[in-house]
Amino acid sequence: MPLRRLTEVLRHPVSQNALSMYGAQAVLAFVPLITLPWLARALGPSELGLVIFVQALSFVLGNVVDYGFMLSATRDIARAREDPSAMARIVAEVQGAKLVLLGFTTLLLLLALVLVPEFRSDPRLALLGWLMTLFHGFIPAWFLVGLERVRTVAAVEVTVRLLTALAIILVVRERGDGQLVLWIWVASGVLVVGILSFFMYRTVPFRLPTAAGTRAALQRGRPLFVATSSITLYTSATVFLLGLVATSAEVAVFATAERVIRAALRAVGPIGAATYPRVNFLLESGRPERAQRLAALVFAAQTGLALVGAALLIILAPVLVEILFGPGFERSVSVLRTLALLMPCVAAATSLSGQWLLPHGLDRKATRIAVVAAVTNIVLTLVVGSAAGATGVAWVAVGIEAAIALATAGVTARSGLLRRPAPSAPGP
Repeated sequence: MPLRRLTEVLRHPVSQNALSMYGAQAVLAFVPLITLPWLARALGPSELGLVIFVQALSFVLGNVVDYGFMLSATRDIARAREDPSAMARIVAEVQGAKLVLLGFTTLLLLLALVLVPEFRSDPRLALLGWLMTLFHGFIPAWFLVGLERVRTVAAVEVTVRLLTALAIILVVRERGDGQLVLWIWVASGVLVVGILSFFMYRTVPFRLPTAAGTRAALQRGRPLFVATSSITLYTSATVFLLGLVATSAEVAVFATAERVIRAALRAVGPIGAATYPRVNFLLESGRPERAQRLAALVFAAQTGLALVGAALLIILAPVLVEILFGPGFERSVSVLRTLALLMPCVAAATSLSGQWLLPHGLDRKATRIAVVAAVTNIVLTLVVGSAAGATGVAWVAVGIEAAIALATAGVTARSGLLRRPAPSAPGP
């Protein structure tokens, strides 16, 4: 009987999606542990720091183009997945909004071209940053995830990431090849956007965006845009902010340790990503008790995995840095040990927000927490980074994530979401 029950659980769409994402995330976590050491040895700390600086800027601007649609549009598609006409309308509205946002980020990048010394000295870096912004922002994974077609997204991401790693190993050999890395990343973005867009438009017909639809998408996604852009400002943007007040070598010391942590967090994220549309669907179907049980299981699994991962990273930090990055990155050991403390904080906050606050429409409360964290991170990273470099910024990041986890737990409890919901009427 237990075996039969286990088989049924594993065959469930949520389990299948979670397993697919775990397979993908295992590969996506492993690949940087090959390419990053390769780049560290081929380019050296200073050039690697510059490459990561450009990439960090593209992440920040790409998330502006995404506008939080990975959450808001995923939720819309999950709720409308039995209505093809409604899904086609949502796709057209989102794509129109992204075009408007791309124009805005282009203006920001032109401003950076004037203000950032690295871009003034080599405008090609700004161009590559813009291309990476374009393709990062237009990835339509939100559509397929909303339909719970996570396996398709996972397969495409894994394939393209492996091809990208192979290209880096074959092409990047010595100092001065940093821009080749950026061009390879641009090409990988073209592939992901092209393939996933093909799957999207096989499911819904192409429609041209309208002005009214574009405005509707921007208005509908605004609360989550503020939240996701704020999250970017205290995560991905930290590397860029540090690069404004510290040397490229200092950026490399922080970024290499931070990438190891982000790779480790990939072991935690798939559970929440796979169950997010299901929790929304259960609530929409009038089954809140089932949604809460699923959310509680996700919280326990994510935080448990994160605690184990953090402990292992603290213990193994010297060995990992020596094997992965080699000479010139010795200071990354202390930074890595500090940043390992991020893992349980990020897991707890992400689970509470993604499985409780957002599905129940409490976007604004999650947004307020993120905005305060973003402003705090900008100020402290610039101040502490100029005085204490990578080590100081690592402690800033940990402090901010811990505060976010505590604030999110408090909001969830005060909103009454942790109380057992009244039994719902039997449904299909």
